[in-house]
Amino acid sequence: MNTHYRKPSSLPGRILARFFLVLFGFLLGVALFTPWGKIWAHVLASLDEDLPTVGLRWESIDHDGPLGFRINGFKITVADTPGSLAFRHAYVTMGFSPLAHVRLDTAGSQCELDLFRSGTFEFEGDMNLTSLLGGADFKGILHVAGDLFLPAGATLPKKGWIDIRSQQLVLPGDKIIEDLAFTAEIRGPAMEVRDFSILNPLTIKAAGKGVIDPENLYRTAFKLKGNVTIGQRTIPYDVEGTLADAVLE
Repeated sequence: MNTHYRKPSSLPGRILARFFLVLFGFLLGVALFTPWGKIWAHVLASLDEDLPTVGLRWESIDHDGPLGFRINGFKITVADTPGSLAFRHAYVTMGFSPLAHVRLDTAGSQCELDLFRSGTFEFEGDMNLTSLLGGADFKGILHVAGDLFLPAGATLPKKGWIDIRSQQLVLPGDKIIEDLAFTAEIRGPAMEVRDFSILNPLTIKAAGKGVIDPENLYRTAFKLKGNVTIGQRTIPYDVEGTLADAVLE
């Protein structure tokens, strides 16, 4: 009795392979020929419209694709507040969690930011003040870190914290301060200043409260209490005013 082995037909496998090749070609064509730059520009314009007190401006978009893009000459303005925050580049990578990862470049100094669907964003890194403020009379590198919750429609974070440090800053009028540290908890307009300290030209250690003005950040008011050390002598430190008083006068 002769039996013959019949090799299974490979037709279904060939059909499936061709299907995936066609699908891959289609997806590749979509990725290569879709005008991603225009799509991302439209997304940024829509975001700008949804932020009534914040303005977004940029020179161009390149390195664009379905999962990310680069913004050149990116500027952020706040209503009724002089000046703008200027970034040479902002590299954006889209995802699921976080929704977006952004790398902000200020003349080589970089800060990374993660934005989540809930409205929470986390950030940490360095910023070059001269580049960030568009060539204003501020010099130095700030190291910033924070975690803020800003839900849709809110003009100020509902809650969060921020930490700012610098080894040396030059303020308008050539005022130099060294070893600056500032840590605060934020809940809406209320700001709890946990630590404010400077090593030179005076040694200051203080804490206090503040109220953020969302329409003009320079009108943000604060009241601090602590100690100031001059030589071997320590005296009470008690000051109140606005952000404009502190950095512009």
